[in-house]
Amino acid sequence: MVRKYSILGISLSDCPVKEAISQIEGYLRGGALRTAAGLTAHMLELAAADEDGRELMEKTDLTVCMEADILEAAGISCESRIKEIEENLFWTEFLEELARRQSGIYLLADTSDRAEDLLEMLVLSQDNLNIMECRGYEEFDFQPERLINAVNEAAPDVVLSRLKWPADLRLMHEGQRLLNAKLWMALPDRDITGRPRTGVLTEIRRKIFRKKVNEYKEEKADQ
Repeated sequence: MVRKYSILGISLSDCPVKEAISQIEGYLRGGALRTAAGLTAHMLELAAADEDGRELMEKTDLTVCMEADILEAAGISCESRIKEIEENLFWTEFLEELARRQSGIYLLADTSDRAEDLLEMLVLSQDNLNIMECRGYEEFDFQPERLINAVNEAAPDVVLSRLKWPADLRLMHEGQRLLNAKLWMALPDRDITGRPRTGVLTEIRRKIFRKKVNEYKEEKADQ
């Protein structure tokens, strides 16, 4: 079941892994480019302070929550959904689906070195992915037209990117009518192949996020 929610003034949707993968399967069957993004609390904080970024996030076709704190802060307390996030189930099934289909994948990061890091992370998790290209946006002098031409020349099914916020979202939406790929998935700047981070720094970030959410709610209640 798709759940609509609003957090820090951003309107989003969340759905169980089975339904999210079903949507991905539909995207990969063809048609116009569809857009997706993995969400972290940090990304939501950035979007809340950036009107353009917030609009780009809200119009993304599929948003995948990566941290249970997000749903808990939004008042979604479904135990099965929280468990899916904690077990990193979506990303495991997503990569398995790409491998099963042998979908052509174009990897993109800010630099070629970071693109190689992204490649290593994905291959360690799923070794039979069909990686067609692994490029840094810097190789195209950060010019969208040159990147779009290169992606279309490679003709991948899927673009997986990790760029500085909110470059992924801007590129995927501005190029939606120009790109021949079926899916562009923006990956957050963290490991997507393991369980959520733990530790002192993680707990500090969680407390800061919860504080910001509570302050936002209080501010709206006073208006």
